[in-house]
Amino acid sequence: MVRVSAGYGRFRVLFDVSLQVTEGSSLAVIGPNGAGKTTLARVCSALVRPSSGSVRFAGGDIAGLSPNDLALAGLVHVPEGRAVFGSLTVEENLVLPFRQEMSRPAVAAALEETYREFPRLCERRRQLAGTLSGGEQRLLSLARVLTRPPRLLIVDEPTLGLDPGMVEEVRRVLARVAGTLVVVEQRAERVVGITEQVVTMHHGRLGVT
Repeated sequence: MVRVSAGYGRFRVLFDVSLQVTEGSSLAVIGPNGAGKTTLARVCSALVRPSSGSVRFAGGDIAGLSPNDLALAGLVHVPEGRAVFGSLTVEENLVLPFRQEMSRPAVAAALEETYREFPRLCERRRQLAGTLSGGEQRLLSLARVLTRPPRLLIVDEPTLGLDPGMVEEVRRVLARVAGTLVVVEQRAERVVGITEQVVTMHHGRLGVT
């Protein structure tokens, strides 16, 4: 991301932001509510188009690409909140992204590995996702993308609104993510031990801690 400015209509949120995340590294963007962190994540995943500047992923400019194009290329954005299909079971949520691309034995193997990493979801695999607790839905939203680890994972406010026990479980999962990771959080203590680097954001501008 080089000298990116972005916003919504006439309301400008990001101001000349430059940020580089090297492959295989982990980075946290922390700052108060309204600092521009979510907009930064949305620009990276093509959900918001910058008014100026450029964003590159895997060696190419993402201009003209859709969020789906980027997801297929390995850039996955887990937004704030509970990004699950409430009317489907836990297991249906997990296999939905890849069930048409993989053989039945491959799907079974992927599920087995996921349940090993997320035993709580294994216990609830036949339960409708909409009936899970907020923390369990957050785990499921992470498990859905980690069943096949992406090249770059962007997670927005992963611990927001969770009780302390679920916060630690989400932190454990994120600390073990393979590949490149960007975590957006309000509270610095919640990224300690998860990411190698931390940058701060205030009023749409970045600083380094």
